[in-house]
Amino acid sequence: MFAAIEIHNKPVFHYRYEVVVLLMINAWELILKSYLYKFTKTKIFQSDGISKPFLDCLNATESNLGKEFLPTKENLSLLYGYRNKVAHFYSEKLDVIIYSLLKKSLIFYDFFIKKHFKIDMSNELGIVLIPIGFKKFFSPLNFLTNESAIKDSNSEVKKFVKDIIDSSTSLNNQGIDEPIIVDFKMNLTNINRIKNADIVAGIDNSKIQNTTFSVTKNSGLVKVSPDAKESIILTRDKNKSQGVLLYEELSDGIFDEINNIVDANKLLAKGDRKFMLGQTMYFRIYAERQFINFNLLTFEMLVKAGLFNFYAPSLFWLSQLSSQKIKDILDSLLDEAKSPNVTNLIKLSVLLGDEISNYYFDQVYERYRGVTQPPQFYYTFSDTRKYRRSDTILKALKSNGQKKLTINTDTYEYRHILNNPTIGINILSSLCMDIYNGDVSKRSIARELDFLSYGDKLRSKSVEIIELIKNH
Repeated sequence: MFAAIEIHNKPVFHYRYEVVVLLMINAWELILKSYLYKFTKTKIFQSDGISKPFLDCLNATESNLGKEFLPTKENLSLLYGYRNKVAHFYSEKLDVIIYSLLKKSLIFYDFFIKKHFKIDMSNELGIVLIPIGFKKFFSPLNFLTNESAIKDSNSEVKKFVKDIIDSSTSLNNQGIDEPIIVDFKMNLTNINRIKNADIVAGIDNSKIQNTTFSVTKNSGLVKVSPDAKESIILTRDKNKSQGVLLYEELSDGIFDEINNIVDANKLLAKGDRKFMLGQTMYFRIYAERQFINFNLLTFEMLVKAGLFNFYAPSLFWLSQLSSQKIKDILDSLLDEAKSPNVTNLIKLSVLLGDEISNYYFDQVYERYRGVTQPPQFYYTFSDTRKYRRSDTILKALKSNGQKKLTINTDTYEYRHILNNPTIGINILSSLCMDIYNGDVSKRSIARELDFLSYGDKLRSKSVEIIELIKNH
């Protein structure tokens, strides 16, 4: 793999991508065989002494790991197809496509060996490699469209690009949002407001469409009309509207994306670090939590909304805060020992391990020692700590690995989600969107999935939190 990286970054190297793909596939073949040898009963060598072919290794790994490995499998299948048919691509300028597949494959590889072999490539490499060249880099969007830069290419190239699109579509249809090529983020905005942009894309109104967007610069009027009798009008001119939903100094397109909703909350809060948009909108944001721009103050605000106000999933935000901040939040849950705060304190401290749960229970014990009838949560805390489970996530949930969760027609055991958190993450997003749309019956399932999906990431902070407790 290091050879692939080194050759890719050489300033002059003929047949760069042909060689790099060969090395990348070879690196993957070796690590997949290592995985199968170490963790499964799959036979690496066949009766004739020849080792298992690459595609068989790929399928066997997917069979063992399940849905979480599918994006990696699709990515590698495409690179393997390129390697086997490289002669058909010789005269084509597909570097940006192959680069995007290779970079994502490297990310998958790094994650794979960290998770299964506890090897961190960055520790081995020790430096950050930055490709520098004379030509401005451009996006695979130039290729992955119906009328793309490869429209005049041969049939093999067109099929290769179509395979990429089909793979992405297949994953999306299975509820998997992990891209198989390195992703490019885009923003839709008024072109007059662009100062610095990597890619500028526009809506092509020259083609026949069912819906037409038109913007009149002088009036600030936007019309959306699907050839109906009346148009839907969005305007800042109150004289042209029949009602005002919200009158604030909002920037253009404030609700275009999930981060704009967070920005709207800041505007409504007027400087306070409070979530003002209510429980329903909180679930809408949590459904797309991975797209929220990382900001410690924002994440802390959302954590407190989820834990203190809504009794809602919030471990995604919490697990990304510092250990000190996590301890501060646990202390606050103890100080304000009422529902749902104390329930969250019990579950989170038990998840973080015996030392931390003992620390907080001792404080609860001291507070109510001598009281004839302590509150019910005192006994709940005591019982949860005594629940016999080796995995602290299941212990916190007072559940077992055999417990089953049925979503639509699919059934999952809790232990399977623990071993494949990507499954839980995808289901959780879907459930949060259902709750946002009115199905409040799924709230308790969403809370449990939150622990199954992000509990291990939060648990990794335990050692640091214990040190903070000892030094308190």
